[in-house]
Amino acid sequence: MAASLRQIRYLLSVQTCGSIAKASRELNMSQSSVLAAIDAAEIDLGARIFDRRKGRGVVVTPAGERYLGAAQQLLAAEKEFQNSLRANSTDTSPLRIGCFEPFGPIMMIEVLSALRKTVGVFEVSLLETDQVSLKRALDRGEIDVAIVYDLGPDFDCSIEYIGRCPPHAMVHIESPLAQYEEISINDLSQQPICLLDLPLTTTYLMTLMDFADKKPSVGFRSNNYETVIRAVAAGFGATILNAWPTTPRSFEKDTKRLQFKETLPAPMLMTADHYGNQKPSNLRALIHELKTHFERDYRLPKAQARMPDPST
Repeated sequence: MAASLRQIRYLLSVQTCGSIAKASRELNMSQSSVLAAIDAAEIDLGARIFDRRKGRGVVVTPAGERYLGAAQQLLAAEKEFQNSLRANSTDTSPLRIGCFEPFGPIMMIEVLSALRKTVGVFEVSLLETDQVSLKRALDRGEIDVAIVYDLGPDFDCSIEYIGRCPPHAMVHIESPLAQYEEISINDLSQQPICLLDLPLTTTYLMTLMDFADKKPSVGFRSNNYETVIRAVAAGFGATILNAWPTTPRSFEKDTKRLQFKETLPAPMLMTADHYGNQKPSNLRALIHELKTHFERDYRLPKAQARMPDPST
């Protein structure tokens, strides 16, 4: 074949994006590299795969539909082959982990430190980003496991549930609300909100505010979890969080976490991978450490501690 597996992935991205320019941005590759991949594939096929329409992107030809359908099967077989190799790897083989961006500062170093004590030192790659990007990375085989909430995209693969994460409030220590241990969503809606501005997260957080009598004003936005908490600590407003560590992180100085009186929708922390029952041994150990860490180091507000899990 003139086209490599990498180049075939470029073509599938063009098909998904509907545009060579958009695909090149998505792949973080030059348009010339994407065009070279198309040329190589069309040499293999002996026909055009895309009709290029100026100003309107590309349209897949009938011959291209057949080629790209076969390409998806080829890449699925390649992923299965790689998974079989990884399933037979040792405890200390490299592990590529993707996690929802807030989990990095919340728990990942503690979990990975515990994992190293259990299985030994090995190479870890940690991708911290939003859940849509994590699903894409998992489906492309760029990560071995995604650690996410059960919100947004459907992770159609092997799932392990870690624990439920009910929402709670965080306020400045000098806020009038800080004198309480429990508040209502209406109480919080009187405060400016520091918003974690990530895909799906913003929608979820603003949906929670639908339970209040009025929408709050947004006083601060950031796509970084730690920055949002630092904004609360600096007095920019309050925020809503889910995972509640029993030991405050250093950057939580001058803040206080408060339970909600209401029972609000609570996401489930979970892992997603394509290994099924053939998980590499260090991935199985990682999932075990995540469950241990969650059970030991996370506080569930009493009103929501017994919400049913989808795994039961």
